[in-house]
Amino acid sequence: MRLILNQHDLISAPHPPHLLRTFIPLLPHYRLAYSNTLERLVEDMCRWVEFNPVPWTKIVLDREKILARSASVCDIYEQIYLHKAEADKAEIWCCKSTFNINYVDLLEENIKPFYIHLYRDGRDVAASFKKVIVGHKHVYHLAHQWRKEQLMSLGFLKGIEEERKIHVSYESLLERPDEIVGAICSKLGVEYSSSMLRYYNSEESHHTAESGKMWEDVVKPIIKNNRGKYHNELSEEELGIFEKVAGDVLEKFGYTPGYHKENNIILDVEQFNLLNAKWINERRKMANSQELEKRMKQEFLLKEIKNRLGIE
Repeated sequence: MRLILNQHDLISAPHPPHLLRTFIPLLPHYRLAYSNTLERLVEDMCRWVEFNPVPWTKIVLDREKILARSASVCDIYEQIYLHKAEADKAEIWCCKSTFNINYVDLLEENIKPFYIHLYRDGRDVAASFKKVIVGHKHVYHLAHQWRKEQLMSLGFLKGIEEERKIHVSYESLLERPDEIVGAICSKLGVEYSSSMLRYYNSEESHHTAESGKMWEDVVKPIIKNNRGKYHNELSEEELGIFEKVAGDVLEKFGYTPGYHKENNIILDVEQFNLLNAKWINERRKMANSQELEKRMKQEFLLKEIKNRLGIE
């Protein structure tokens, strides 16, 4: 979806560096450590973007200009994206960071954005995350995270006016891409173009695919049968665990749990925690050196920042 939107001449949708998730928890330490908190934040947040695993192209972040237009961490975040939109000659900027669901009060207070709620069968989400370098690896943890985020999204969006939101199922995007992307464009007040669905030919798609195995499919057209993979990729036990934890929310979105109400799976949370940690470590070891190197730049930067702030 990010790449489809980025294909529109009026929309800039770079890969998300998760700025709010990274810097808001650090903000109290900045205030204690620096008299020039905003200036230091601007520098560190710009460097964070510059070390993003998927590079932001066509842009040199102007620290002085961003600082002059900012009075808070949210302002810096917005100005960085506006900077990118300006470089792309776009009128709308898009941030895909799913972690922003934790900061919606801040976003509402400062930006009042338009929200695209793109949801997918949580079992397919779990099957996908088990194979990539990021995120949890045990279906118990993946089910909890998916359930929590979907309920948070639904609860928050109830209070947002209709003209500032749209709910889209991933499966409907696969089945009717022109209709779904057209509906989003209509809400945004821009003209839909079928060229948006040729995102896979774009420079941004190729940059993304080159940055990690988890994005290798973005240089391909929409894969219409990319659904229901959990049937083959999750075991019966894993499906039982996922549906035990999140079956109620699956049903809320119209997905049919295989176990329905007769789910006698026993949840051994202590064992699940151990396995999750083990599998996260194993998946990271399986990543190729180029992918790890791209991610280590941000990891080293975060370590440097925490050392400066006196955070162990």
